[in-house]
Amino acid sequence: MPHCSHFLLGTEEKAFMELLRFMYMGKLTPTTEPTHLVDILMAADKFEAISCMKLCGERLIDLPMTPESAVMCLNLPCSISVPAVLTEAVMKFLAERYKEFLSTESQDELMRIPGAGIEAILRRNSFGFASEVAVYDFVLRWTCYQCPNSEEIRKFSSNILLPVVQQMHMLTNAFAMFTNAIAVDHPSGIINFTINREKCFSLFPSGSMNSLPFHCGDHVFYLSACCAMKEQLQYFYLGIQVLTYTKGAARGAIDYKFEAKRTPSLEFVTMFSRTINSDSRVAVRCKFLWSQFIADNNPFFVEDKLHLRVHVTTKPLQP
Repeated sequence: MPHCSHFLLGTEEKAFMELLRFMYMGKLTPTTEPTHLVDILMAADKFEAISCMKLCGERLIDLPMTPESAVMCLNLPCSISVPAVLTEAVMKFLAERYKEFLSTESQDELMRIPGAGIEAILRRNSFGFASEVAVYDFVLRWTCYQCPNSEEIRKFSSNILLPVVQQMHMLTNAFAMFTNAIAVDHPSGIINFTINREKCFSLFPSGSMNSLPFHCGDHVFYLSACCAMKEQLQYFYLGIQVLTYTKGAARGAIDYKFEAKRTPSLEFVTMFSRTINSDSRVAVRCKFLWSQFIADNNPFFVEDKLHLRVHVTTKPLQP
C-alpha cells in the first residue's frame, strides 16, 4: 500500500477514516451524501482498494441521482477507474433529465455539465431538423463557457461535439459544412471570411451554414449564411450572431460593418453597417435577392469565392 503521510486533511481525512473502517470491518458507514461517497472512492483509488471502490460505485447508484452528483462522477480524475455501471447510470440520468435541453429553464445547469455528459445528452436524444440552429447555438455556447480561448473552442467543437451531432444524421447543412464551409482568418476586431460559390449553391432553397466562433472584446460571435423564402421571394442572408459574452461584461453597443471584395478592382467595398445594443442576441443581417446574388456576373464572387471582411467594434456605455 502506498505511503499515506502526505494525505490531506478535511474531507479527505474523513474519507480516509472510512477507508480504514472498510479495511478492518468490510463495510462503510451508511450515508446519503454522494459527495462523501465520491471522496471515499477517490481515497480508495489512491490506496488501490478495488473492493472499496466497487462498493462506493454501488452505493452511488443506489442513491437518488442529482445534477450535482452526476457532475461529480463525471469530473472524477481520468486515472480513477469508475465502475462501468455507474458511468452508464450517470449518462442515462442526464439524457433523461435534459430531454428538452433546448428549453431556457435548464441552461445554467447545462453549462456546468462536463463534455462527457453533453455528449451523452446529444447521443441519446433525437431532435427534429427544425431545431438545427438552436442545437448549433447551444453547442457553441456550452463550448465557449467551458473553453477559455478560441483555439480550444475550435478543437473541442470540431473534434468532439460536432461529430457526435453529425452521427445523429441531423443538422445536415449547419454542421456537415461547419469546419470548412466558412473559413475564418485572424479572429480579432476585423475578421476575414471566405465562402465558396459551390457552398452557397448548396444552401438553396432553405439551408444554412455557420463559421467557427470568434472573439471580440468580451463577446463571442459567429458568421451565418442562409437561404430562405420571404414574401414569395428567395433571399440569401449573411449575418453575425452574438453567441455569448463574458459574465459581468460591461453593457454598451456593438458596431458592425460588412465589406466584400469586388471585381474588377479587387478592393473591399462596404455592403452593410449597423449598430445594436450589446445585450441583444438578434442577428445582424444583410440580404440579397437569390437570383442576383448567385448570378454568374455577381461582382462579389472572385474566382468563385466570396471574400468578406467584417468589422466588429464593442463600445461600453459612456459614464
